Amino acid sequence: MTSLMKTRWIVWTGLAAFLLITGFAIVKIGLNRWSNQDPYFQDDFGSDSSKSSPRKHWEAFGGTWQVVNGTMQNIADDRGAKLMNGSRKWHNYMIEADVQLLGETGDAGFVIRATQEEIGVDSYHGYFAGLRDLDDTLILGRADYGWHEFRAIPVHPGVYTDTWYHLKVIAYDCVIAASAVTPQGKTVVASVNDPNCIQEGRFGLQSYSTGAIWRHVRLRRAAKSDLEAMLSGQVPALPDDPPVTPGITDLEGYQRESAPMRRELLLHQTDLNAPPIASLKLLPPNHPTHVTVQGVVTLVSPTLFIQDSSGGITLPQSHTLKPVQIGDAVEATGDAEQVDFGSVLRNASVRLLWSHASLPPVSVSAAQAATGAYDAEFIETEGRLDSVQQSNGKSVRINLSEASQSFVAIADNPRPAEAMRDLEPGSILRLRGICVTNRAFTRNEIPFALILRSLDDTQVIDPPPWWNTQHIIELIAGVLILSFVLQLIYTSVKRSRLRAVLEERERLAHEMHDTLAQSFAGLGYQLEALCREVETDTPLREQLESTVSLVRFGHMEARRNIAALMPGHLEQLGLAKALEQAAHEIVKKGPIQVVTIVRGEVQQLPLRIADTLFRIGQEAVVNAVRHAQPQTIQLRFVYGRRSVKLTIRDDGKGFVPEGEGSGFGIRGMKRRADGINATFRVRSTLGHGTSVAVRAMLPNALLSSWWLQFASKDPWRHWLHGRTI
Repeated sequence: MTSLMKTRWIVWTGLAAFLLITGFAIVKIGLNRWSNQDPYFQDDFGSDSSKSSPRKHWEAFGGTWQVVNGTMQNIADDRGAKLMNGSRKWHNYMIEADVQLLGETGDAGFVIRATQEEIGVDSYHGYFAGLRDLDDTLILGRADYGWHEFRAIPVHPGVYTDTWYHLKVIAYDCVIAASAVTPQGKTVVASVNDPNCIQEGRFGLQSYSTGAIWRHVRLRRAAKSDLEAMLSGQVPALPDDPPVTPGITDLEGYQRESAPMRRELLLHQTDLNAPPIASLKLLPPNHPTHVTVQGVVTLVSPTLFIQDSSGGITLPQSHTLKPVQIGDAVEATGDAEQVDFGSVLRNASVRLLWSHASLPPVSVSAAQAATGAYDAEFIETEGRLDSVQQSNGKSVRINLSEASQSFVAIADNPRPAEAMRDLEPGSILRLRGICVTNRAFTRNEIPFALILRSLDDTQVIDPPPWWNTQHIIELIAGVLILSFVLQLIYTSVKRSRLRAVLEERERLAHEMHDTLAQSFAGLGYQLEALCREVETDTPLREQLESTVSLVRFGHMEARRNIAALMPGHLEQLGLAKALEQAAHEIVKKGPIQVVTIVRGEVQQLPLRIADTLFRIGQEAVVNAVRHAQPQTIQLRFVYGRRSVKLTIRDDGKGFVPEGEGSGFGIRGMKRRADGINATFRVRSTLGHGTSVAVRAMLPNALLSSWWLQFASKDPWRHWLHGRTI
């Protein structure tokens, strides 16, 4: 590479690096400006009803969201569907919009200061304020992957579907306040001071177990005056209603439940004072007790399970007046009995209380579930998939492990086999199901099993690692195949270049034969004829005879060069044999003896190296014959693993080397040696002969070596090299 090319390369590389760094800095500055800008947002969702997808950086977590007639709608009744927007760096801000519920037994409103959002019920860290038609209240609470309700203020005359309410929420320091204005103009305010508050986060729209509509969404920075104005409003109260004070509720010392609060069970209590399900574990063993409990159905098949805020229970033999579904709140009466780590309710009679009261799962680790503390409860856990077993197409048994804890997940009525292809061994799965310690499921091999409602309760959160045995073998095979193909291409290109060189040499040989050699032959014939016409013992006759000798010598040199240029000369004879024959031709009919010595394992040399060594050796022999008057010329070849060395030594009269001022022949040999990066050395002493040594390095390519050895054997040689080589 020339200095100019190096300079250009450095300049272009520096320019590309500068542009890349500049672009990265611009993007980073833009992101920082977006994330640190003052909270401001508004969206009237346009008037173009053809746009049916969320816009302006909205990010959906569950639900079915669409823009219709200037409103944002979630038309699905998913539990905890969220549509998020804004910056995670926003601190104090207020948001307001008109909100309408589409279905019963649900709630809808705003999520504020949210982070780490995921699909699922209360799957984020942040606050929620909204309207709930289940008990006609304005609710305010906090979600930390579980629901913690702070306030539930009654709304008069109630919260109805298909009715617009104006909802406003303010987050100022650690005070969270919300207000709702009814169509009748009545205002309800709820507020709370959370000492361990979440300081900043995004905002979003959320609905729970119902569809909902939002319009005229507005968000801006909140000041203390905005909070004071909201809290100073008077809350209207009807004569029969208890007084409601809109002051701030201080949560200092507030005791939150360790498990997520069950909204529906806390809101719907019957007159019957049903005991908590967890208290049944205190009953004496082997003494069934007739009890009545209330809970939410978490599984129907293969066994009925119900659960309340304290725990779960199994109903192996139950009778229902009306079929129940998962999420139904029921009342069960039967004989409670303690077994293993949990309780069962035998011969139970089940009565439906209300529908659509599903419970979110409790997130636990496999080690926690193995203690038996969550027997018969709806839990969520994670594990690494070890294997999947399918039994006659009726059930699927998934073997999993977390750290050193093993467990299984069982699903009845699996989907088609094609849908199970996502369950690859080594994947990390998140599963939701009923935790059971019953030996019928654990087979006394594992501490617990997870009964899934379907395979939809499995989620792949991390695919199997790529570096497994199968992929490593495939990678090695691919590398070998690629190496084989590349070597094949390299050999083909190399042979093509060799063929082109040989064809050019053959062309030159023919050109020399048809021009130079024939000219020498014709010139010699004419001079010999002229010489015969001149009398002997005259100066002219002597000059003609000398000229004829020179022409003959030139003709011999031309024939020798033509023979050396002919294709296959070096390949067929080898370097040592070809140079030996050339030396014998040079000293032909003379008293000089040619001795050839070969050391090491003879190997096929690249054409360029072999041809250069041949030319240097030929020139050295000619110089010795012409100038040194030797009796013996020795050709010595030494083949090594990385190099080949050629030495031409004679016992002639020698000469004194003149360094840079050496003769044309020595300078030509040195230039040839430099052309193949070989070392060249001439040693000579008057009266003790001359030694010319050249050492050439061989290409160090192990793959090329074994491949050339393999390809040089029949029938591969004929197939790879072709008939023209």
